[in-house]
Amino acid sequence: MKKYLYITIATGLAFVLAGVMAYQSRRITMLEKTVEETYRSALHQTAEEAADLALCLEKALITTDAAHTAQLLHHIGQTAGNVQQHLAYLPVSPQAMQPVLRFAGQLSANSEAWLEELVATGQLEDRTQLAQPLAVCSQLSSQLALAESTADLESLAITAELPQAATPQPRGLPQGEITQEEALDIARSLVGDSRVKAIQAAPGTSGSLAAYGVTVQTDDVQLNLEVTRQGGKLLWMMPETASFPITQSPHACQQAAVDFLALHGFGAVQPVYHQVYDGLYVVSLVPVQGDVLLYPDLLRVQVRMDTAEVVGLEAHNYWLNHVPRSLPAPTLSISAAQEHIADHAQVEDTRLCLIPQGDEEVLCYEVSVTHNGESYLIYIDAQSGREVELLKTITIDNGSLTA
Repeated sequence: MKKYLYITIATGLAFVLAGVMAYQSRRITMLEKTVEETYRSALHQTAEEAADLALCLEKALITTDAAHTAQLLHHIGQTAGNVQQHLAYLPVSPQAMQPVLRFAGQLSANSEAWLEELVATGQLEDRTQLAQPLAVCSQLSSQLALAESTADLESLAITAELPQAATPQPRGLPQGEITQEEALDIARSLVGDSRVKAIQAAPGTSGSLAAYGVTVQTDDVQLNLEVTRQGGKLLWMMPETASFPITQSPHACQQAAVDFLALHGFGAVQPVYHQVYDGLYVVSLVPVQGDVLLYPDLLRVQVRMDTAEVVGLEAHNYWLNHVPRSLPAPTLSISAAQEHIADHAQVEDTRLCLIPQGDEEVLCYEVSVTHNGESYLIYIDAQSGREVELLKTITIDNGSLTA
């Protein structure tokens, strides 16, 4: 009797196990499909945005109306930022992606500078400077549209002839050159020796932030890094794949990012906003000098939400800009700065910050306000009282951002 009972139980367990395995297989298939659909959505959005950029640049090159030019430049800046964000999450090798990411960032910064010139002088002195980014955006749009039509994400290769924009020399890097072997040791230390299963050299990049490429294999994910030739500092790091399960809280992931930066010598930072993608907690953090936020030195950190381990960092701005500043004392008091805020807006908080304005940096009061249930950041020049910038804080399903 017991023998038959054991057979019955064993048979039942086999059916249960088969059912569980089938469920897990379906779940994995569904997750893979979700990730693929996410990539395709990002590719579709990027293709549309690249085409939109080309059209706006073409219009800005032709129009002579100041108001229309201002609208176009503002839109170009925002869209270039969106392109940079969406490209970062496509399954394309970092070596192929980095030049385009830098171009999108440069276009966003240039559009702000052009807009400031337009506001200050009433015109753009040389509109022909829009022709080169227009050519690149047109080529990028064609390549993205082709990749979308072929439905082959793996074959996407961005090979646009990019303009060699003048890049300022890095102010934050220590002096002295390192070797590729030293870069491997630095990468091992940054990732954590216990996590490293294999490590090897990879193609690097040249320019003012010349860096050695490094590939690190951990238990379950490959990390791609670049370590600067000058000074031996981590320039960027990103995982080859993501889609991590979410078991850690946003607070734990944010603290992990802060702790990682402190451990590796980045100093005091203040988290400002975050987003969640495929189980990655992506947080933007601003270095702090005294009580002043240094927005030109912005850092972005990626933390996997199953283990709260740091797997990504973007530190270009930090190494380009981060040095101790000789900051002037504000001419305006906090209360005087708040007098420049509309009466119908409710002031929530005010703090000092340094923000980039073209090639300069401006000490401002960052005034957090709410109006009709919406949140905004208003930047008031701490010397003149002029409103320098206005951003809206947007809460989305996967985090928060400003626009």
